[in-house]
Amino acid sequence: MKQTRRNGPEYQGAEDVVVRTPYRPSVKESWNELSFLPETTGHRPRWSDSHVGQSAQKKEAIVIGAGPYGLSATAYLLAAGVEPYVIGDPMGFWKQNMPKGMFLRSRAEASNIAAPQEHLSIESYQKVLGRKFPDPLPIEDFVSYGEWFQKQVAPNLDRRRVKNVSKNGNGFEVTFEDGEKIYGESVVLALGIGPFLHRPEQFLGIPAELAPHSSTLTDLSQFRGKRVAVLGKGQSALEYAAILHENKAEVAIITRAAEVKFRPFAWRKHLFRQLMPGPLRPLSYRILPPTDLGDIHTARKMADPKKFRRQSPEAQESLLRDCTKPVGAYWLPSRLKGVQVKTQVTVTGVERAGTGLKLALSDGTAEHVDVVVLATGYKIDVSKYNILDDSLRKSIKTTPDGYPELTTSLETSVENLYMAGVIGEKTLGPTLRFVTGTSNAGPYLAAGIAGKRPRP
Repeated sequence: MKQTRRNGPEYQGAEDVVVRTPYRPSVKESWNELSFLPETTGHRPRWSDSHVGQSAQKKEAIVIGAGPYGLSATAYLLAAGVEPYVIGDPMGFWKQNMPKGMFLRSRAEASNIAAPQEHLSIESYQKVLGRKFPDPLPIEDFVSYGEWFQKQVAPNLDRRRVKNVSKNGNGFEVTFEDGEKIYGESVVLALGIGPFLHRPEQFLGIPAELAPHSSTLTDLSQFRGKRVAVLGKGQSALEYAAILHENKAEVAIITRAAEVKFRPFAWRKHLFRQLMPGPLRPLSYRILPPTDLGDIHTARKMADPKKFRRQSPEAQESLLRDCTKPVGAYWLPSRLKGVQVKTQVTVTGVERAGTGLKLALSDGTAEHVDVVVLATGYKIDVSKYNILDDSLRKSIKTTPDGYPELTTSLETSVENLYMAGVIGEKTLGPTLRFVTGTSNAGPYLAAGIAGKRPRP
């Protein structure tokens, strides 16, 4: 019997004890030894529908979001005998907020959308296509995989936009922009990282068309012949700069760092995988998880929620920081030849200058540019989930830095409201910042929802 308890700050390193559910291990179908399938016990609704009209649509679980985390959660819920109602644009953020020509920094094995059904793996999809994905993995191939995955687990998902989520009795009321309402016992928010984009204070008064955040740009060919400054030093900044350069823009990278760093090709790991193919692959994953995170000393602590939670708060923060260090992929340096890089400077002031911008820099110089691309990352703040009703949002307990307090099943302090994705990284570990974290979020979340069902 699996026992869990609510994850507040006082329970660092402890396991939840709210949900009590027997599990079937699924080692064959998942690299993660903690992946499990809750045994289903049949459905007997546990909520009162006294606040819901007779003609209303009533759902056991509503999943809002159809990116990797929403789709993975759907797959695990289905395996647990829960029929989720899925809402969203399949792979919408990846299609609408990522540039053409982008590659994923993670290899294909670390870009698998986790599911207990083995045929939904990225490896299986390559067999369906009859070709192997290249390394690095093109964004177009990953989006295609996600859309195929969606058709398998949620072929009839609702593509309407959600306007509001509020409490209704013991459950929730979800209102669409067209005014229709549906009701659910549980709600899973898998809204991705988009709501948390960070704009530096200097640019708050600058029009978005002159200083767009990197996550709002898809077609970088529009900047051909223009002078473009890219703020940042991580993968997004460096890759956007490379794509802009390849689209004949005049590019300057501006960073406060002393140097721009790149991650070397992990040839030892690559060789290790080649030497342990087929039936040996699950064993190789136990030795070195397919997460593309950490090294031989830290990879398992990052990949395994139980190992992560057993660390001290200071060690957990260190592991989280290690995964967010600004560093570019090994395949970027050759693409950045000829790109100007200004290090050890910050933007101290911004003002309009004709049709462009004048950037005052901390070294006393100035840059005149047509556009500034803000590859300035994301800052988690649950209050930015604008679809949540004000009273519901205020009911969610948060940490001082804006994260929700979650149980290991990713349940918030509002019973039956769950959150999946980067917003859960402080609970289940740094994998939740990446696609590979679906292997942790999906099974834990499904266990929490299915485990609350009354036994017959």
